[in-house]
Amino acid sequence: MESNRVKVSIFGQSYTIKGDAESDYIIKLADFVNSRMNEVSDSIGSGNPVQIAILAAMNIADEFHQLKKISTGSEVLVERKTSELISMLDEGLTGDIFAREVNPRN
Repeated sequence: MESNRVKVSIFGQSYTIKGDAESDYIIKLADFVNSRMNEVSDSIGSGNPVQIAILAAMNIADEFHQLKKISTGSEVLVERKTSELISMLDEGLTGDIFAREVNPRN
């Protein structure tokens, strides 16, 4: 895949980002980070850019881990339900086989 070079602005600073992702995606990520940094800046009132960046990163990391936890929980639920359905099908098929042996229709 070809590397892209994209110029973005995050919290008033310009950066050239080089990556394999599409340019639009890189811009979208930069906009997201910029938005989070502005939110943190607005909520704390003052602070240097490094502090704001760290707090924004912590907020983003928290959101990521919360979503990951939800996703993992969903995967576990789907696996459990799938196992239950397979067991029910196995029991149903086994019961059907035994029913045919006891009550042959031929």
